[in-house]
Amino acid sequence: MSSSSKSHPGIKTRETKEYLACNSQELENYQNSEDDTVSRILREIPGNELCAECSAHDPDWASLNLGILLCIECSGVHRNLGVHISKVRSLTFDVKVWEPTVLDLFRALGNAYSNSLWEGMLLLENKRIREFNVTIPVTKPGPRDAIYSKEKYIQAKYVEKALVVREATESGYSTTIWRAVKTNNLREVYRCIVFSDMNIVNTIFDDVTTVDLYHQKNDMQQDHECDSPVVVDLKVYDPSLCQRIQDANEPRNCFQGCSLLHMACYYGNRVMLELLLQFGADINWRDYHGRTPLHHCVARGDYSLAKFLLRRGASPAVRDCGGLNVLERAMEIGSITDEELFILLAGS
Repeated sequence: MSSSSKSHPGIKTRETKEYLACNSQELENYQNSEDDTVSRILREIPGNELCAECSAHDPDWASLNLGILLCIECSGVHRNLGVHISKVRSLTFDVKVWEPTVLDLFRALGNAYSNSLWEGMLLLENKRIREFNVTIPVTKPGPRDAIYSKEKYIQAKYVEKALVVREATESGYSTTIWRAVKTNNLREVYRCIVFSDMNIVNTIFDDVTTVDLYHQKNDMQQDHECDSPVVVDLKVYDPSLCQRIQDANEPRNCFQGCSLLHMACYYGNRVMLELLLQFGADINWRDYHGRTPLHHCVARGDYSLAKFLLRRGASPAVRDCGGLNVLERAMEIGSITDEELFILLAGS
């Protein structure tokens, strides 16, 4: 073998190290680029160049459910509120959370719109303040103010909702939010969540309908559980026996017991799903026939949305009131052509 075909053992080692170093640098550059892209996108949203609470420049933290950007100090205060009020994440460290649906949600909300609701009282002119006969209980802090001032303000703003202006005639939030989900009005849904003191994201069809329900419940049927022996024996809630569904030849035509998540799935509104889930909507809520939002997505052939729900924690093992889980119900309709979805459902 000629000497030209041989290489010094150290050369290969050096080449390997250089290759790894090069690829590590490329990966780091890619990650930094991705972080910069997320920060750039979020800070271009109106009001997001400043912290939503103290107006500090270049905020690099966020509240996922509130749709706002925060400075590091105010983010710490938000974290202490608990995740049921504010879900704090970093723009640069928590890269996995910044999925397209979350970015789209922030584009729809942002500091300017969010604060127009949460800080509505601060935006009132003196004349309107007198009309409402209110006293502004707290002062908005600045970047250099003590942490105590920021804690007091943020507590009053989100826990007590002390700065929210609610019109005297404003009522019927359940009906309003249901209509907003149907029309994919993200801001209106957010407004209802802010203004309402109830767990409004779990509003169901039965709460808002103005017509007689198709299925009349007696006392024995209230709050039924599909896996109870009586129901399994009688199959009175089996979706395949629902005359309304049979007459319409439409597996999702009966909305009785459906939640806002079911409705968002029906209309294919992924960002709306994101908003509702961020505020604690029950992803496995079952309608009158025991069907979850995942059941509805698969029934209507929206496999992309079904996979989104599964990634967000939807259970494929839940059985409807006919005793079938999502995969079994799907196989009744026909074979699932999406291999990834089939594997996710079969894993239950």
